[in-house]
Amino acid sequence: MPKAQGKTDTHSSSVRGNNPYLLDPAEYKKRFPKKAVKEFERGSDSQAKGEYDEAVQYFQSSLKLAPDFYPAHNNLGTTYLAQRHFSQAQSEFEAVLKLNQNDTEAYFNLGNVFLLTQRHDEALQMVEEGLRRQPNSGFGQFLRGSIYARLGRRHEAESALRDAIRLDPSLARAHLELVNLYLRDKRTQEAAAELKYFLKSFPGDPLVPHAREVLERLESRNRGDLTAR
Repeated sequence: MPKAQGKTDTHSSSVRGNNPYLLDPAEYKKRFPKKAVKEFERGSDSQAKGEYDEAVQYFQSSLKLAPDFYPAHNNLGTTYLAQRHFSQAQSEFEAVLKLNQNDTEAYFNLGNVFLLTQRHDEALQMVEEGLRRQPNSGFGQFLRGSIYARLGRRHEAESALRDAIRLDPSLARAHLELVNLYLRDKRTQEAAAELKYFLKSFPGDPLVPHAREVLERLESRNRGDLTAR
């Protein structure tokens, strides 16, 4: 977590895990070898438990049996992304798109890799490709807003982040991205409001302690301003 005052890391945990949109389970069970599917399902279970090294082994085993099994490429990519192995994640998401150019989530996942590695123009290109296919994706709008913020397009960033929350109210990190945006613009009251909403709505999020600390600093600063007056 960054030490800079008043900033929250909104993307270190923003990883898309098992992707039900890539291929219907009934369909891939028909199309791919049973053993490959079994290894894939074991990998997905390990991934869900946070056992990433085991998940990688299962997904790699699945792909040895069925190299074109692109759900395994996707989930291997998201596992690498969770481990912050960005080049490996990029390769897997690119493999998904080579096998299925219409997969929406793979564009978003690849865009997320580019965002996390500060390749913002490439990130925006990938996210726009995903949103062209699925304009009502909350995660896609969240990524778009995050990229806009880093490109200094703050009005567009705020609009996209608000769209993300409207489309997917469970996107806790969209609120924190808005906090960062408001803090950069010195809109401290709006930042405090977003932090309060985040703390109330997502008490189990791992960034709660840091968010509470930022809110306390903002409120202390506001009290000091009132005293000075």
